[in-house]
Amino acid sequence: MEHKFITFQNTQQIIQFVNMVNKLDFDVDAKYGSRVVDAKSILGVISLASYKTIEVIFHSDADCNPQINKIFDLAS
Repeated sequence: MEHKFITFQNTQQIIQFVNMVNKLDFDVDAKYGSRVVDAKSILGVISLASYKTIEVIFHSDADCNPQINKIFDLAS
């Protein structure tokens, strides 16, 4: 499991992020405070992440750092 933090500046970044996360073959959650949503859901991430720093949790036992870094490079 890998934890990262990200802040989105606009809705387009959220859409791009969700599209990239949907290509992963493992679960990804987005968390802000006590609220957790499926990071593969555009509505869920938009409702949670607008202009806030959120925690992104990647549920994978394999080494997924190259995929994660690519997502964060393009989404931020």
